[in-house]
Amino acid sequence: MAAPGMIILPIMMEHLERYPFMQRIKFLHAPLQVMLVGCFLIFMVPAACSLFPQRCSMKVSKLEPELRDSITAKPLCWSVMSWKTTCSCKN
Repeated sequence: MAAPGMIILPIMMEHLERYPFMQRIKFLHAPLQVMLVGCFLIFMVPAACSLFPQRCSMKVSKLEPELRDSITAKPLCWSVMSWKTTCSCKN
């Protein structure tokens, strides 16, 4: 997720430091780099999470009480494809 910022930012700064206006504002290089890294992260973290979906499982007993109660109150029924929260089969 952070790779584009770590790879592209030094190249960008190297190119920008050649310009005279960047040579005059050397005290703003660090804040500019922090701002650019923030922009990279704002856009790259959602993109990376969409490319590499997160899959994990958790026990129902470890959930918050309200959520756990709402899940356990609904009967579960095994379907051919997946678990369904509404049960149309007979128990």
